[in-house]
Amino acid sequence: MKEFLYFDKETNNLSKVNRTLMFGEGVFETFRYKQSLPVFFSLHMERLKASCDAIKINFPGDFYIETIVEKFVKEHSTNHINNVIKDLMIKVILFSSGGASYGDKSENTIVCISIKEEDTQFSQGIKIKIADNIKFSNDIISKHKTTNYLLSSIEKKIALESGFDDALFINENNIVSETTAGNFFWIKGSNVFTPSLQTGALDGITRRLILKVCRKNKIRLYEGEFEPGSIIFPEAMFITNSVRGIVEVLNLNNTTKPTRTNKLFPTIKKGLFDILNW
Repeated sequence: MKEFLYFDKETNNLSKVNRTLMFGEGVFETFRYKQSLPVFFSLHMERLKASCDAIKINFPGDFYIETIVEKFVKEHSTNHINNVIKDLMIKVILFSSGGASYGDKSENTIVCISIKEEDTQFSQGIKIKIADNIKFSNDIISKHKTTNYLLSSIEKKIALESGFDDALFINENNIVSETTAGNFFWIKGSNVFTPSLQTGALDGITRRLILKVCRKNKIRLYEGEFEPGSIIFPEAMFITNSVRGIVEVLNLNNTTKPTRTNKLFPTIKKGLFDILNW
């Protein structure tokens, strides 16, 4: 999949992104752009600002980022018919520059907009494995979407090399946390389960919407600390993120497969897509 990068400032001089380049000091948000900004764009901006505050880089402002996204989407050139793409994957990355010592302050922020074209539907399901490395529940990096993505990158590669599509992190207490790129859920009977944020799982935007869908449909959802063994014999398993929305997991570690009785999962999926206007 080809990626197109656009910047709000000239970046020929790499010193303008030195702190991101040298220390991974940067943050990002991703979302789908289906001919318009996502319904919950403001939530993405709130989380992006919170991440900027946490790692102490300058936040350019909601309106500025919105303007930049719309500008580059409009200017984006493609080989598709009528130069129109109905479905884009957008990543807003904030790069940092400033002092050369890792303890120095960030002074300037450069906004980068990544655009990936997506005209095909995602697969009907994915296979995931238990990650080789643990995710620490109290690590500040796990609470934000930062450009320090090494752990997820390593585990994604291991998963692909092992014949899987993604990896499920277990934390230092042998508790299920999240996958390399999404929040994890499973269904048993009339109940839905997902790791609590205390496990190191990201406070995902789509995760919040799933909770809302369950409340609306009076589906019992439990957030908590669950060991991997508690996932056995699920009706369904799925991951959520702001790019894919919701994707069913058909195989966990080659030991756990869903019964696929199709009771709650279709209701939750439809409810989510209705909220997102997908």
